[in-house]
Amino acid sequence: MINHESHKLHPLFFDEDSSNQSEETLYCSGCYEQVFGPCFSCVACRFYLHKKCAQAPSTIILFFHEHPLSLRLPSGLDEEEIFYCQVCRQIGTGFMYHCPICEFRFHINCALLPSRTAADHVIQTEHFSHQHPLIFIENNGTDQSLECFGCSAPIVGASYVCFLCDLYFHKSCVELPFEIDHPYHRKHQLFLELETTRRRFCNLCQSKHRGFFYGCSPCNVDIHSGCAWPPPIIEDKIHHQHPFTLLLRPNSFTCDACGTQGDDTISYICSTCSFQVHKKCISLPLFIGINLHHHAISRKFFVRLYHQDDSKTWDCKICYQKVNMEHGSYICSKPECNFVVHVNCAIENRNLYDVIELENGDEAEKHNAKLALLYSKPMDCITSVIKRIKVGEDVIATEIIHISHEHNLTLSDEIEDNKHCNGCGLPILSSVYHCSECDFSLHKACAELSRKRLLWYDARPFTLHTEGIFNCWHCSYDCSGFSYKLDEAALCLRCASLPHSFTYQAHEPHHLFFDKAYKGHCSCCGNDQDVVCRCKDCDFALDMVCITLPKTVWHKCDEHPLTLAYQDYNDYPLHHYCDICEEGRNPKHWFYHCQVCDTAVHPKCALGKYSFLKPGTNYTYEKHPHPLSVVQKIYFYPKCVECRQHCQDRSLECVEHGCNYVAHWECIRPFY
Repeated sequence: MINHESHKLHPLFFDEDSSNQSEETLYCSGCYEQVFGPCFSCVACRFYLHKKCAQAPSTIILFFHEHPLSLRLPSGLDEEEIFYCQVCRQIGTGFMYHCPICEFRFHINCALLPSRTAADHVIQTEHFSHQHPLIFIENNGTDQSLECFGCSAPIVGASYVCFLCDLYFHKSCVELPFEIDHPYHRKHQLFLELETTRRRFCNLCQSKHRGFFYGCSPCNVDIHSGCAWPPPIIEDKIHHQHPFTLLLRPNSFTCDACGTQGDDTISYICSTCSFQVHKKCISLPLFIGINLHHHAISRKFFVRLYHQDDSKTWDCKICYQKVNMEHGSYICSKPECNFVVHVNCAIENRNLYDVIELENGDEAEKHNAKLALLYSKPMDCITSVIKRIKVGEDVIATEIIHISHEHNLTLSDEIEDNKHCNGCGLPILSSVYHCSECDFSLHKACAELSRKRLLWYDARPFTLHTEGIFNCWHCSYDCSGFSYKLDEAALCLRCASLPHSFTYQAHEPHHLFFDKAYKGHCSCCGNDQDVVCRCKDCDFALDMVCITLPKTVWHKCDEHPLTLAYQDYNDYPLHHYCDICEEGRNPKHWFYHCQVCDTAVHPKCALGKYSFLKPGTNYTYEKHPHPLSVVQKIYFYPKCVECRQHCQDRSLECVEHGCNYVAHWECIRPFY
């Protein structure tokens, strides 16, 4: 009999065999596991403790933790404390060992690990791959954030851990044999190694990994441990009606599923269809929805062409390289469409496509209908039409209420000098909805934007926002006006309107497409860029800032609008200067030009840093009590309250009467 702090009402009596007490399943009130064997109990209160829990020492020292741990017991009166165990990464209650310095908590069973489990697994072991002992954890839960240091796969179930280094290993990885014979490399035995410093190339899967490898150093053969024993037969009737059989011999082949070359690697074959594929290509989705196209596209092992199409070149609509139609590709499910892409181009970025699980033929049509709805531009979603007129077969709204403005807007074809759209920030050169009561105007196209819009950057739709100041995720300009947002990313309308591929009219038309792998010079500014739109037929390329340059801008240096020019054909050296900064211009680079006055300026000088912040935009600054408004001081330059310099660029001015607060946007802008 003992008196225990966890149960002060009655003494606890010792029982050599707890199975004699009840036919019910009994649980220990200390560790909450089932009671077997000797225990202490209070039958009246149905309170039970394993012998080891009842006799647990008040203080222990573990080799993997630098401070002593104190036993903490629940009071029994208050609600039990819930804690996170640093060993097994599980939520627990009941008895725990606690480090008051580090605030670490441990289940009592994790802190009092025995030398072996009931299944005779060694709790602590030495392994060649690590300098410290590894501790066995019977059940590590399903925390997907923990990765095995040996194979990089998520840790689920039994594992070994080094608490000193916070490293985890699957039990199966720790128990891998040190040397093996493998049919891929019959000449020599392969020996187990651990690669931690870099990603090593696996000869079987043709990909790079970290972790355990079986290698033959003289022959430069490396096989990742997760690839060493591929399944001999893979049957996936959802994606192919016949099973695929492993061909575990190094060979070179063209994969019939993705169309790329497999060099000196293993493959799987379908003997019925005579297909040979990579292992990763067996379960490629049959149908996907991709943002670059309005219809679902389907995977084909080959495409049978009509004779009149034999001479036609089929270009991938993503990379614009040739598609071999005798091997795998994704092609539009609509027979009248010629949209085709390489398999690897289509599925390279998981954010750009949706997998369509086809249980019947209607699913593709449902997906096409959903895309058609998202790609449509229903004006009614953000506007209310007040008046309409009919022009021929077309019905045009002449007066509207727009969600972004409190007054009615009237359609007009009158173009005023130096007027900019409140939506996109660009000069107004065509039909516009304007407010007769204040200085507010919208391009007709900007007024008709839909609230939701699919862009090719992501499979999820972007949402239209009509107010505020933001930093464009694409061109990096600070902008006011309309934006399309998704999560934390905001796009100005100039960037949101850019498709993946389009024709750009410079000194001659170029068919451009987005190419993130491009390495070269921007044809506009000459800078080296990694992310550009480039021409599919020549070396013309534009970076993501230059491609959104307005064709026409206004600047106080000239009374006329300045037009974007693509090359200076005047070979007089003194002509190659910017009329704003008075520094030299490269005549091969683009510039803004007035043909009337022969004014020539750098694009960055014509636009300035904050030209897309429209004067009159309201802004709330947390360090000032009143609302602020964007202004552009032209004739009077007050001093900024932050830097005490004169405000000659976009500034913020307090709208409260009598408050003289003025600050550069540069001085108070948030860090985006």
